[in-house]
Amino acid sequence: MSDLAVLKDQFETSLKQLVLTRTPESLPGLHEMVSYHFGWNEVFPKTGKRLRPMLLLASCDLFGGQTGRVMPAAVAMEVLHNYTLIHDDIEDQGETRHGRECLWRRYGLAQALNVGDFLSTMAHDIFCEVEASADPSDFASAYSVFRQASLNVIRGQYLDMHFETERNVSVYEYLEMIRLKTSCLISASVRIGAILAGVDEATEDLLDKIGEHAGLAFQIQDDYLGIWGDTANTGKSNLTDLITRKKTYPILLGLAECSPFKAAWDANPHITPELAGQMAIILSEAKIDEKTNEAVLQHLNEIKEGKQRFAQLGESNNSHLWTLLNSAFMPTFASTSRPGTQI
Repeated sequence: MSDLAVLKDQFETSLKQLVLTRTPESLPGLHEMVSYHFGWNEVFPKTGKRLRPMLLLASCDLFGGQTGRVMPAAVAMEVLHNYTLIHDDIEDQGETRHGRECLWRRYGLAQALNVGDFLSTMAHDIFCEVEASADPSDFASAYSVFRQASLNVIRGQYLDMHFETERNVSVYEYLEMIRLKTSCLISASVRIGAILAGVDEATEDLLDKIGEHAGLAFQIQDDYLGIWGDTANTGKSNLTDLITRKKTYPILLGLAECSPFKAAWDANPHITPELAGQMAIILSEAKIDEKTNEAVLQHLNEIKEGKQRFAQLGESNNSHLWTLLNSAFMPTFASTSRPGTQI
């Protein structure tokens, strides 16, 4: 089993190589914008955890596959994810990412759209590099999952934007949105690595469920932290979601179950920081924080059960796959959660 830090370094090298190979220096502006977005113009770029591609590589490794052979698939997943980030920043009018101006603020709306579209198409081109070293049937199945995830994340983004102007959005509708927008890429990453390692259909189905629960837990956790998180850990205000009237899991739960919160929400189209703090207290008094916390833990328990099933089948509990899934929930959620969060 490859060392996780070494594997990530290998991924970073492959990501830069495969992306810049397809970004001609004869188009210097395009080359500059792509490099800027990925942080390659900086001495110490902020790369993040690279959760999706690393899950793909770890899943392949868990089932005995060669990570070097599936590296283009991992790169393709990260490139696809970054395309969605560029468009998400435009659609949400976000101004910063990783502590600096996001692409559209730096280079303009039109060119940022171009770069996003460029990365979207590039992701599929890079994925196809796997075909030469993969079993034809495995490649066809893996690429089908990748294409479906590409469609689903856009469907999810559509719903996210649609909900902004909808007066009534149910918790069920919200969960379907985050399943498409967040869970699908995480689930696809876990499945693709395993498919290219040659797993059977039953194993793929179990991994699909694990990935879906991980994505749902990840987003609900983020929603929880958006109101009750420790700002020292999260790096963002815990009033923003309320002030911007963002329809998150705890807010929708509060609207459905807490009449004082709903009354304040309906009566105040413009929420001040002071009012946001009061509304957070109302949610806590109605135990919406505990219910949101519990929703995350329920999904984490489903992941644990899947892990135990693999252990019964003889797969290692020390796999990088579980380490990476744990990393998605540490330390921010654990610092405010009850014991037993560990996968």
